[in-house]
Amino acid sequence: MTPGRHAHRIQPWTTGLIDWEEKNRSLKDASVTGPGSAPKEVWLNGRDHFGGMGVHLSWGVHRTLGDWHARSRAHRHPYPECLFFVGLDTANVHYLGAEVEISLGGEREVHAFNEPTVVVLPAGTPHGPITTKRVYSPRGFGFLAVGLHATQEITWLEKGGDEAGAHAPEGAPQGGGKYGHLVKSLKTGLITERGRPVTARFTPKELAARGEFQKRTGFRPGPGSPDHMTWMYGRDLENLDLNVAWGFSSGAGISQRGVEAHSHPEDEILVYLGTDPDHPDDLGAEIEIDLGEEHERHLFDRSTFIACPAGMPHGPIVTRWVDRPFAFLLINLARNVSMSFE
Repeated sequence: MTPGRHAHRIQPWTTGLIDWEEKNRSLKDASVTGPGSAPKEVWLNGRDHFGGMGVHLSWGVHRTLGDWHARSRAHRHPYPECLFFVGLDTANVHYLGAEVEISLGGEREVHAFNEPTVVVLPAGTPHGPITTKRVYSPRGFGFLAVGLHATQEITWLEKGGDEAGAHAPEGAPQGGGKYGHLVKSLKTGLITERGRPVTARFTPKELAARGEFQKRTGFRPGPGSPDHMTWMYGRDLENLDLNVAWGFSSGAGISQRGVEAHSHPEDEILVYLGTDPDHPDDLGAEIEIDLGEEHERHLFDRSTFIACPAGMPHGPIVTRWVDRPFAFLLINLARNVSMSFE
């Protein structure tokens, strides 16, 4: 297919691949990562990959135990950040398959969890170390960091308080404390499970509005829509201008019936990820998506991201074939999703 006007908006996920094992070998005694880190990660940013969007992200699959960073230090950023810990069991969106600890604040308050979780970090919040205590799933688990700035800026901390020490103190609180409200189960965002809608998270007013929208447009999930999905809105993420969806798909066909292309008044990133940790570039499916008012059609069968700037129509989205269930990630830079249809 001949590249078109919007071809630069759709790129292989591995565009931002970093091989930490190779990098650490070159650094010798100055290794960056610890024993619990992902051996490879994808790092993408608004400046270089998303057409100037005010967001950057990283993704890796963790399968080993220990601290994630060398020297077990805390760090902070001058912008908000959300850390998503997600499982890779495509039949069970509630399963993390691991136990993880994270220290928050200058107090090094320790929080532990064993289910899919997001940790919301207001600008300037010290965090780390992060430690994988146990791994149950042979696939490991996924880690997504989303920072609300075009590029990453990081300050490593060394001593107590804002200069935090290397390890959390003995007896530090777990699950509660000063920062407990920043550690949130992804169960609260569940909207689809086993292909059926879950409405518990919506208010009666929201459900009525959704029903009216479906009646007016004919909108309904298609055979290619996710089997499982959790969606965290800004109200779930300490009122950040961010909403994030994560889920798994196994069916072929159109993702949404009743609508064609749609657009948003804010920037959005769509990601299609293969779930084989040994072959992360292999999506295990082929996806078709139209971009722009001219419905420029694109096909891909590798793990891929699509940067959709505010106002750019995209869709319909069709899964042409599936050999293996794949993961779907959506990052939208607003507290709530709003859209316009052709």
